[in-house]
Amino acid sequence: MSALSLMSNIPDAAQSAQLGIARGISGLNADAQVVAQSITGSDPTAALVDSLQQKLSVEASAKALSVSDQMLGTLIDIMA
Repeated sequence: MSALSLMSNIPDAAQSAQLGIARGISGLNADAQVVAQSITGSDPTAALVDSLQQKLSVEASAKALSVSDQMLGTLIDIMA
């Protein structure tokens, strides 16, 4: 079994990381809307807490994307 056939069975880490970043940014946008609308008197606390969680999620996904990129570069160096 070749290394390439083994790699085809591994879920695409870069794609998963990009999806995590997109979801986090979408969540941040939703939280920003809630905070912006809170001027009318509603409590923005939950949205502010969620925005911190979304920020951490985006940072983790960005780190996963970076590690995936480094791993792919290493694999290409090994195969070359």
